Amino acid sequence: MTSKIGFFLGIFLFTTLSFAQKKKVTQGINGKVLWKAGNLMPGPGVKPSKGSPVVREIYIYELTSSKQTEAAEEGGFYRKINSKLVKKVKSDKKGLFSVLLPPGYYSLFTKEEKGFYANLFDDAMNINPVQVRKGKWDTFEFVIDYAAVY
Repeated sequence: MTSKIGFFLGIFLFTTLSFAQKKKVTQGINGKVLWKAGNLMPGPGVKPSKGSPVVREIYIYELTSSKQTEAAEEGGFYRKINSKLVKKVKSDKKGLFSVLLPPGYYSLFTKEEKGFYANLFDDAMNINPVQVRKGKWDTFEFVIDYAAVY
């Protein structure tokens, strides 16, 4: 009887220790949202603006091409995104955000008064593309600059 108890106790401890040693693999996006506005034209003695941290809701969609959107009249704005919304996350007062995501390709937008905003494209016209790889954290700097002049 004692050997059976010892046997089951040994299996219990082995199983418990095995699970305790496995680390949970996480991945996603760490980012910063910056606001730029006004005259940002370069000139003598003028330092380039890095932007100011800003609180915004970031909408994370499956990778979205320009063909999957309904653009607004003004550049960089979209009335409708016709791909799947994956998650929403909000940046803090330092502009920082972090979101867990499964591996894959995503497009990031902010919600502004004039609609969804994003202004970067890859060579296939995918909007604000970000790749999340298994076990890795991608860093993304989201610059909102529709009120800036360069």
